[in-house]
Amino acid sequence: MNILHIDSCALGDSSLSRQHTAAAVARLAAAHAGASVNYRDLAASPLSHVSAPLLQVMRKQWNSAIPMHAELRAESLLSASLLQEFIDANIVVVGAPMHNYFTPSTLKAWLDRLLHLHGDLAKRSDSQRVMLVTSGWGADDPQQAELMHNYEGQLTAAFKSIGVRHLDIARADMN
Repeated sequence: MNILHIDSCALGDSSLSRQHTAAAVARLAAAHAGASVNYRDLAASPLSHVSAPLLQVMRKQWNSAIPMHAELRAESLLSASLLQEFIDANIVVVGAPMHNYFTPSTLKAWLDRLLHLHGDLAKRSDSQRVMLVTSGWGADDPQQAELMHNYEGQLTAAFKSIGVRHLDIARADMN
């Protein structure tokens, strides 16, 4: 059992999503003896945003008129590594707090890498599960509950677009 644990909240240990992803990963690891956990903290080690040259490399539409410099090569290799981490995971636990009405830019940069490499995700197992741990506003206010529902819907659509069939959402409400 390979578990990929992704955190993206910049608030560190006081983050509700981090607390809930850690608890979920601990339960999963305890339930699967010998499970290996690969942890990636996107806030502590943020990815660069996808540039036009990197996008061309990832889509295998490289134009030789643009020089392949060391930084671009490193970003391309990192993208391939992120994709392989995702493919190799049986379960992916993603901390997805809502910051200022949107996905944290750190999580968006990670998702951009996967979304642009989605053709390679056909290698992924159909039995792979993704658990999104969302947090943000509480559900006591109908307007706030609708915002969270819409946010979770966007994340669901993104993962479904890359072929994730088994997606669970666990909301870590602030109430």
